[in-house]
Amino acid sequence: MKCKFNFRFVFFVIIISGCLYGFADNNISKKLTVFTNNISPQYLFALEKLNEVVPSSTASDESAADIIIIQNGKSSIRYNLKSSFDSLKPEGYSINKLPENKIALVASDQSGVIYGLLDIAEQIQMGKSISDIQEKTVNPSVEFRAIKFNLPWNSYRVDESLKLHTETVRDLNFWKDFLDMMVENRFNALTLWNLHPFPFMIRAKNFPEACPFTDEELAEWQSFWKGLFKMAKDRGTKTFMVNFNIFVSPSFAQKYKVADYCLPHMEGKEYYGDGDYSEIVQRYNQESFVQVINEYPDLTGFGVSQNERMEGVDEQVWQDWIVDTYFSGIEKADRKIELLLRAHTHPAPELTRKAVEDNAYKLGKVWMDVKFNWSHSHSSPKLMFIHGGSKSQVLWNPVPENYKMIYTMRNEDFFILRWGEPDFIRDVIKENDKEYLGGFMIGAETLIPAKEYITKPGAHLTWKYGFEKQWLFYQVWGRLLYDSSTKDEVFANTFNRKYDIDFGDKLIEAHKLADKMPLKLASYYCASWDFTLYSEGFIAGYRSNMGSYYDSISPFISVDEIIGAVTLDTNYVSVKDYVNGNYGENKATPLELASGLERDGKKALEIIKDIKTVNPTLIHEIADIETWSYLSLYFAEKLKGSTALQMYRVYGNPEKQKESILYLEKALGYWENVVEITSWYVDEIPLLHLGDKFNNGGNLRNQAKFSWANFTGEVKYDIEIVKNSTPEK
Repeated sequence: MKCKFNFRFVFFVIIISGCLYGFADNNISKKLTVFTNNISPQYLFALEKLNEVVPSSTASDESAADIIIIQNGKSSIRYNLKSSFDSLKPEGYSINKLPENKIALVASDQSGVIYGLLDIAEQIQMGKSISDIQEKTVNPSVEFRAIKFNLPWNSYRVDESLKLHTETVRDLNFWKDFLDMMVENRFNALTLWNLHPFPFMIRAKNFPEACPFTDEELAEWQSFWKGLFKMAKDRGTKTFMVNFNIFVSPSFAQKYKVADYCLPHMEGKEYYGDGDYSEIVQRYNQESFVQVINEYPDLTGFGVSQNERMEGVDEQVWQDWIVDTYFSGIEKADRKIELLLRAHTHPAPELTRKAVEDNAYKLGKVWMDVKFNWSHSHSSPKLMFIHGGSKSQVLWNPVPENYKMIYTMRNEDFFILRWGEPDFIRDVIKENDKEYLGGFMIGAETLIPAKEYITKPGAHLTWKYGFEKQWLFYQVWGRLLYDSSTKDEVFANTFNRKYDIDFGDKLIEAHKLADKMPLKLASYYCASWDFTLYSEGFIAGYRSNMGSYYDSISPFISVDEIIGAVTLDTNYVSVKDYVNGNYGENKATPLELASGLERDGKKALEIIKDIKTVNPTLIHEIADIETWSYLSLYFAEKLKGSTALQMYRVYGNPEKQKESILYLEKALGYWENVVEITSWYVDEIPLLHLGDKFNNGGNLRNQAKFSWANFTGEVKYDIEIVKNSTPEK
């Protein structure tokens, strides 16, 4: 990757003496002491993490220290470490063996110190002595490694599945654990998304009525935000507040008789309407924006999702509004911040690019964010389109000088089952390693990983938060974004440490096979916005607007929708095109896709079949792999059944109708396997992808919650569709 780096940063050198020898088993004979002339919050955090593996404390004198941290290149070390210094980028580090059984850890900055110490601690946990510590130089594969986190209050979406997290997300104890997870997995930015965060953070000086809270309530909110931002800063983690363009608080809308689309939020309903871009709305948003920047110095930056509530407005007027409100707001603030700008097809990308280029003198660092393959990034590793279905490259071609591109890897496709397919992430990084790329942002719009609500109470629940259950998802994404050369051994060893086992390699291999299933479905079934696909449940609750057939009878993806699907990945052939012979060479047909799914699903089941454990959490882990495997087999049979059905309809061969029924009956058996496995530990969950009413084979029903058992009827109905089908001619 071609990047421009500023090498004018502070270096750190850490010397670790041989007293660490033999600490792999936590057989500690003495405390490990560390000397530093800069006891920074970041250093204290790193020391705390080292102390969790090896008892450690800060030494008052360099001569008495086992670890010496030397800053500003003022090293008394007689060894030549110039090559280590010269090879490092921001947040990088180098581990070097020295005589006398010592190790020098050279780091480019405070984050490099943290990551380097975490690396050494991890190697010790893996059983290595000090003499076995691996020498290495590690630099970030991408600069921006963020998590997208939706706040449950005044949220963009309104649903029970989001509201139930409110208490948890207001708890700084939750954030301590979440931020620790981020640092351990090498994420370096937390983006907090909210429809309109200002009244939760400030009382606007010229619009005090916009804030609905008492002075005491607002003080509690402000204490929360300041605590959160400082906690992140102490860990070397950037923080961004992200709002949705022209929204205001419901109390502001009520007071000034404007922006009535914001009023439904007073009753806990979703917003509606075309927006209000009047002068008073603009002035309020800008002043609030500036005030937040000034009152929260530990907040790194701000984000704007600029495609909201200005439908019908001339696009230049739209873009100018954003410039005059937010770009000018940055110029007016007491300090420069980083700007995370969500780019859409509206305003037009060329207008957005020009606006940033023309106003670069007003701005600090700018990250230009687009959705990778819209809301379903866990699909093809190739960028097929961004939000709105655009394939335009105007944002990055030619290579911009005033900003870096960020790809948001939205995940609206699996929430219940644990997932971790590292090869997919490696492919994403490799495929999109371009000069203009700044990094990636990982997260969902319709899931908050806070309160655990998915696992049935009493089903051997041994974790507290949602992100803890999905530890592998965050680890494979974070560690590979930081260092794309990270080996599967790292993830396997985490399994081994968590569960005191020696077959973590088998679990990772099984995940790599079984977890391809949602990627394959999202690559075959082209979807767009949030609710148009939920791969985990074979759900397409709303039309994708991508030309696919949509039956509107049920959210479940029927055989007819498989047949009528438009593929996202152009290397895949749809059922219709395959039957019509309308496809080129070197493309995967539906039957070839089915063959691969069947092979992978059966192989994953073979790997885990003989694993025995009494650990309740590990039982969950294995059950999730098993479920993915059966879903893979289900999808394979459904593809075969859909292909046979279309052949019957086009060519009239009754044997193909019989084949289709046999395939779909086999698919039903695999679906029933999924139901049997998950019924004991997975609760029915509220799911935003599901609409209010759907027709279930002619029977209307309200379907607000998801479980695989709830859709067994739809799986059976596929067979009825085939039985009732007739040839087209």
